[in-house]
Amino acid sequence: MRASFDQQLRDLTDRLRGLAELAAKALELSTRALLDGDVVAAEEALDLGEDIETLHTECSERAVAILVLQHPVAGDLRFVFSAVRMSSDLARMGQLALHIARAARRRTPGELVPDQVRGDITRMGELTATMVRALCDAFREPKLEPASQIRSTDAELDLVHARVLGTLQDPSWTHGVTPAVDLALVARFYERFGDQAVDVAERVVFLITGRRPDGDPALPGRP
Repeated sequence: MRASFDQQLRDLTDRLRGLAELAAKALELSTRALLDGDVVAAEEALDLGEDIETLHTECSERAVAILVLQHPVAGDLRFVFSAVRMSSDLARMGQLALHIARAARRRTPGELVPDQVRGDITRMGELTATMVRALCDAFREPKLEPASQIRSTDAELDLVHARVLGTLQDPSWTHGVTPAVDLALVARFYERFGDQAVDVAERVVFLITGRRPDGDPALPGRP
C-alpha cells in the first residue's frame, strides 16, 4: 500500500518537473523570438500553451486523488498541499513566457528591442532562464541550495528591471511611446516570472524543512 502511495507522490513530482521544463522551454523560445525577431520561435512557444494547461490540470487532479484516497498525514500532506500551489505557480510562469512570445509576434516585423535596452532585456532573459533551470534541478533532487540561488538571482533581476524602466522613461529615449509601453510590459513579464520562481523555490524549502524561509513554522493546510 505504501509503495503505491510513494509511486503516486513520485508521479506528482515528475509532473511538477515537467511543468517547470515546459516553462523553461517556453521562456527560451520567447526570448529568442523577442531578441532575434524569430516569429517561428514565437509560434513554437505559443504552441506549448495547451501542454502547460493540460499538465497543470493533471497535477491538480492527482493531488486531489491523493487527498481523497490516501488520507496523507504530516510530511506527505505538506507535499500534496504544496504541490497544488507549485503547479499553479509553474503554470503561471509558462503563461508569462507566452505573453513575451505574443509581444514579440505583435512587433514582428520591425525592431523589437532597441540597442538602448537590448543588453538589459537580454540579461533579464538570462536570469530568468537560470532561475527556472534551478527549479528543474530542485525537482530532480530537492535541496536548499537552488532556492537560495533563485532568491539571489531574483534580486539582480529586480535591479535590471528597474534599470529598463528608467531607460524607457529617460528623455534620451527616441523610439516612441508604443515601443516603450511594449518593452515595459515585456520587462514586467520577466520580473513576474522571477517572482513566481521565488514562490516555487520557497515551497521547496518548506517541503525540505517544514518551515517557511523566514523561519516561521507553517501549518500543513497553509503551505
